[in-house]
Amino acid sequence: MTELNFILQYGKLRLDFGMNNWKNVDKRPSFNQNAATPPYPYEEKNFYVNSSNDLWMATMWPHYQMLNEIYYSNLLEQIKDFKKKNDGFDFDKGIVYGNLGVAQSAQMKLDEGFANILKALVDDAPYSATATPEQNFWKSPLFEQFEKSYVKIPLQTLISGLGTNGATPVETFVETLLTTLSDHQRIFFEYSFIEINYNQKIWQEKENTLTANRLLAYAQDLCLFNEALLKSKFSATDLTRLGRRHELGSLIPSKFTVDCSGCHADDITELDDKLRIEMGTADLRIRCLRILLTLRNYSSHNIEGGTGANYFYAEYTRIFSELIRATCFIALLPNPP
Repeated sequence: MTELNFILQYGKLRLDFGMNNWKNVDKRPSFNQNAATPPYPYEEKNFYVNSSNDLWMATMWPHYQMLNEIYYSNLLEQIKDFKKKNDGFDFDKGIVYGNLGVAQSAQMKLDEGFANILKALVDDAPYSATATPEQNFWKSPLFEQFEKSYVKIPLQTLISGLGTNGATPVETFVETLLTTLSDHQRIFFEYSFIEINYNQKIWQEKENTLTANRLLAYAQDLCLFNEALLKSKFSATDLTRLGRRHELGSLIPSKFTVDCSGCHADDITELDDKLRIEMGTADLRIRCLRILLTLRNYSSHNIEGGTGANYFYAEYTRIFSELIRATCFIALLPNPP
């Protein structure tokens, strides 16, 4: 504990030295994320915090994510305090937000973690046009380590068992899928994917009404993601031609030969019956897309879940797999010209 406190305090002292040296000795400008061009080069933006960051990375980072969260939370508050005491003088906080977000996400604090990851992307946004791929946050070793364990490997394993033509080799398919998404799409998808896996483990340990609700809500989020992904496969002209009908019920038959009639349910019992029937459909494309639409329509109007006796929960893993299968078929569609 004494050693940990020493490293924490020493890291804060090095940060304080770095910030004061940046402003008063080197006389570097304050960071402005709204500037037309960055106030200083990308490779210099972390000079003020590099020593504090390197200290922790070399000593504590691989060991305890909880301690990593404490350390970077302290650095973040110190940077904010410096800004208050120095007439709003600011620093690019991308590296601090990013490391804090990864540490929180690794503890399944996804709301805080993913929000801080997005804050890192916002702070580093002025450099996005000039940064090399290695300087892109999505390519940072810290985030890649987290993403590989909680998203890429589980997703590759799941897709490998789906038999979806075209989604091969699966490693390349998953990488292409993730890298072609916008930042907000990628965060939304990965967040939903991780939460579904996490809440399934909670449910398997002990059924409860909150987790029943969460499993339904996160399934809906995955449906919404698929809807947005499918919408991106239409040109602006095509969407205008569809008028206001941009929902799945019109988007699916416009891109796939799938009859979407009857894809709805008013209560959990009817949902169970519909899903049981759809799961017996031999055509994989028809099966997954009709399940996607049925669940999308049901979850949009219901928040109350059920129990393990309900087909939806008893077969949740298979239903989740069908939603991912739908993601694969949609992703394989050609992009609009």
